[in-house]
Amino acid sequence: MSVFFRHFPRLLLLLWFPTLAMLVGCTPGRETAATIDGEIITRSEVAERLKSYHAENLLPEEGVVSPQPDAFISARTALEQLINERLLLLEAKRLGLDKPLAGKRRDKNQLIRLSLIRIGRDVVYPTLKEAENYYEQHQEEFTVKPRYLLEHLLLDSENAAWELKEQLEAGSLTMAEAGTRLNHGAPGDKRPVSAEELPPRLAKILPSLQPGEISPVIASTYGYHLIRIEKKLPAGKIPFAEAENQIKDKLYAARLQENYHSWLSQCREQHTIKIYHQHLTDL
Repeated sequence: MSVFFRHFPRLLLLLWFPTLAMLVGCTPGRETAATIDGEIITRSEVAERLKSYHAENLLPEEGVVSPQPDAFISARTALEQLINERLLLLEAKRLGLDKPLAGKRRDKNQLIRLSLIRIGRDVVYPTLKEAENYYEQHQEEFTVKPRYLLEHLLLDSENAAWELKEQLEAGSLTMAEAGTRLNHGAPGDKRPVSAEELPPRLAKILPSLQPGEISPVIASTYGYHLIRIEKKLPAGKIPFAEAENQIKDKLYAARLQENYHSWLSQCREQHTIKIYHQHLTDL
């Protein structure tokens, strides 16, 4: 008998072992965090998402304590986000959105965004009457502390911020013009805000600023700020005309969220999703 045939039973067993493992329900390797219809999401992907999550959400700010999140909850949250993204990519494929456009393929983020747009396209924007009803039924939301109508500029460089401050104080440039330059043609930010809405370092300087005065350069984790108060607004109730768009946007965002979660719930029932919790505990 040849060597091949003497070892044939062992070779057959090795070839069939992965299939047998699936049939008896053995747990995949430790690198597998989850599967969607057999497609793997790896621990490495979860770890990478966690890394970016921490970088974006745990920025220290003066006077703000950022507690470290529980590792397992964070890993599970990151994994759920990855699963949802995979489902959106599958939806994009089902809709044919992944086909090349003008010879170019859309990247992952574009496909996810297009899927979300398609999912939410039947959600109706709130009417004026709906906004008025919300305003009347939630009066407490529109009673505010003293606010400031201010213009705000954010720069990456401290030197550039001081140079810009000199130009503003000399009158060679207005805050609106500076905002348009910094935002590549878009107007600068100008809206009523309370001190509580601002980073602590910005809020601290507001009481000492007079209307029309340019603030010193204020450093924060976001960059270097310049602010100019146009008007100080007393405490009271925000008029409906000022709150209307904010209310409509809030109601619309809630409808989009509800619609998305409804779609997600149905989608999860249509796909086989397995999560291996034991592989997440030390991430």
